[in-house]
This record gives sequence, C-alpha cells and structure tokens, in this order.
Amino acid sequence: MKKSAALLACFALALSSCAAAPKDTSLKAQLDFENNYITLPLDEYDMSDQALDITYRAYLLILKECYAKKGYDFEILENGFVSGDASQYGSWNVKHAANHFTSSKVREEQSRIYDSIPEDVKASCREEHREELNALKFDEADEEKYRPVRRISGEAYQRAQGDPEWKKARSDWWDCQREKGLTPRTGDGEWTSKETANLNADDPKVLEEVIRLATIEAQCSEKVRLAQRLGDLEASYQGPLIEKNQALLNELKAYRDAKIAKAREIIATHQ
Repeated sequence: MKKSAALLACFALALSSCAAAPKDTSLKAQLDFENNYITLPLDEYDMSDQALDITYRAYLLILKECYAKKGYDFEILENGFVSGDASQYGSWNVKHAANHFTSSKVREEQSRIYDSIPEDVKASCREEHREELNALKFDEADEEKYRPVRRISGEAYQRAQGDPEWKKARSDWWDCQREKGLTPRTGDGEWTSKETANLNADDPKVLEEVIRLATIEAQCSEKVRLAQRLGDLEASYQGPLIEKNQALLNELKAYRDAKIAKAREIIATHQ
C-alpha cells in the first residue's frame, strides 16, 4: 500500500515510546522493474498493490462479461492499475518513468469507458453479480480491518527514516541529481526535484518535460540503488514487528488470500 497512511501513523507513534526496535537485516525489499512493484515483507499480509491489481482486474472482467451479454462493449485497458503508482521513494524505475505520469491518464480513460455504459445496465450487472463482486472488493470495512497493518507499517517507516543509512542513501541520490543539473528537495516527504515540483504534471503541454525529469531522477535512483537501500531498511524494521503481531497478521493474510484466490479463478476463466 502507499505510504500516506503510514506517514500519518508516525505522528501518533512519535508521542509514544520510541525505544530502538530490533532489525532483521536478512529481510530485503523485492524490486520488480518489469511490473513496477516494490514489495516489502508486510505486503504478504496487506492489501498490497499486487492484491489490489489482481482483484480489480477480476472485478472488471465480471462486469465486462455481463455488459457484453446486454450488448455493450467494455474494454479493459492495460497499465491503468495500482502498480503505476509505486513511487514511495520517488521516481525509481527508468523503464516506467513515463508510465508513472501516464497511468493516471489511462485510469481516467478507463473511468470514461465505464461511464459510457448506461446506468441501468451497470446497476443490473452489479445486482446480478453482487455476491461475486463483494467477494473481490476491499471496502471501507476492510480499511478498518487492516488498520493494524497501517500502524505496523508506520512504525517501521518511522524507524527506518531515523536510521543513518536512510539519510546516506538519500544524500547519494541528491548528489547525483545535482551532477545532472537538477536541484533536489531534501524534506522528509519530498521525493522529486525542485524542477519537477515547479511543473504542473496535469498540463499536457509540459508532459514531455515532466517525463524527462522523472527519467533523470529514476536514473539517479538506479545508480545509487536508492529504492533498494530504503526498501531494505524498511524491510529490516518490519520483520521483528511482523513477528510480534504474527497471529493477527496471519488472520488478515488468510482473508486477503481468499480474495486473491477468487480473483485468480475468475481471471483464468473469463479471459
């Protein structure tokens, strides 16, 4: 999941005891450059990007089949799912630097296609397939159910952020940006250069420049292994916290895995 919720949790944690947590340096982040995923140990139990991607695709496939039976074509676009937003450490994947800024446009187009289906048809399909769709959805109740995961993620992130290696990795990234003529922003939550921050990414006239800058930032990230180093730090702090909360996390994993298994079954039979 994205880090915004985790960051909010940090404020509450800052008011509580901050005794040094143990680290398990054998745990590492997994970077999937092909699919643009950054996977941490906690993602095994969470509503991760991968889980959301696969359940959402299955959800759309059910609707696509239903719409087709009612005479309406519904195209499911590629590269418009959650994975396009894997940017918790800034632009880190050169291959997907452009996709990071265009995936939102793809999602907008997917929404437009969905909106083109008459409301009565959509309502009918939702009702006809209510049980199947509900078995796939992560809803507001699930957000509450997974609140402990947000807490654990926030605590691990806070402790990783306080590790000297975190600042060292970011400093190496900033130095690379400077070498390439960019001005890095060095605040805790700042993950783009000043040049990128000063552009309106929603303006199609500057999209080419946004992509150029994102590519440079990603090149620097790959050069100094920023995402791997920061991800490994988070992973090392997540490990002991996962072990401490293992029973609860196992319950959440079983709940999530049931949705993923259902999604895989639907994808296999509806393609």
